[in-house]
Amino acid sequence: MIEVVLLGQPFAAARVARAINQGADDFHARVINGRQYLDLLARPPRGDRLVAMRVGYRVGAATSRGRMFDAYWSLLRRRLPRVTCCHYWLGSDVMRTVEDARSGVIQAGPLRASLDDLHLSVAPWLTAELEAVGIHATTAFIPAPLRIPEVAPDLPEAFGVLTYLPNHRFAFFGGEIVMETARRLPDVRFDVVAGTAEAAPSAPPNVHWHGWVTDMAERYRESTVVVRVPRHDGFGNSVIEGLLNARHVIYTHAVPFVQLVSPVTDDALTAAIGSVFAAHLEGVLIANTAGRDYAVEAFDPVRLGNELRALLRANS
Repeated sequence: MIEVVLLGQPFAAARVARAINQGADDFHARVINGRQYLDLLARPPRGDRLVAMRVGYRVGAATSRGRMFDAYWSLLRRRLPRVTCCHYWLGSDVMRTVEDARSGVIQAGPLRASLDDLHLSVAPWLTAELEAVGIHATTAFIPAPLRIPEVAPDLPEAFGVLTYLPNHRFAFFGGEIVMETARRLPDVRFDVVAGTAEAAPSAPPNVHWHGWVTDMAERYRESTVVVRVPRHDGFGNSVIEGLLNARHVIYTHAVPFVQLVSPVTDDALTAAIGSVFAAHLEGVLIANTAGRDYAVEAFDPVRLGNELRALLRANS
């Protein structure tokens, strides 16, 4: 039995634990927090093999919280010498690690101690960014709680753009550029989820705000293009779900059957959306069925769970 103890960002850690446990009889994964951190040191699991996985908690952070967690991690290594240490990188943790390395504030000791650990990342571009700071990672998609339609909906008659712009990270997700693009394309409907009009009081009238949406099926059904243009990203669920719904997708990273826009500017985003809109007006635009086929295969949760367990078996 391989015991996997996950520490870190609760939502992502719970997803990883579910992926490891689903359909496996030789794994037991669980997320711990709070007092359980100390319990792990006092009463370590008795499985044949033990993996401690930190999810989204970057190594070498100069913050007081980061130093405390690295100190705990070092104690964990000494207290449990047979443990396999694993780091699962999600997105912002990579961005901040690279920034700290460039500015010279990263804590070299904890970083150096982690180099022989198992490192996983949720996207190939994160793997490349980590390589630049000396961390050799393996790309391993996390099976996401995605809604996979049995049959992709037809493209809507009315052309529409769907984008994710949470109020508290409006600028980070390219909100100003999306608003300017909407101004330049007044005949295109822009649907914004996770955000409200308070984020952009001067938004043009073709922008429609939906706030937090729990069931995205209708939003994908009414969209033609899914746009995701953050400053930095892991592998955005809206990109995957857009592909699964056979929608055209515009993104800041190179993904099969997705239109790349990088760097993101008003002109670049307007041109990218405008080209799809022109095909729609000419009556030649078809659903992105090739993108759907790719996503169904690439993000199959059973296969991803099997691949994740295989990586842990091989390295523990």
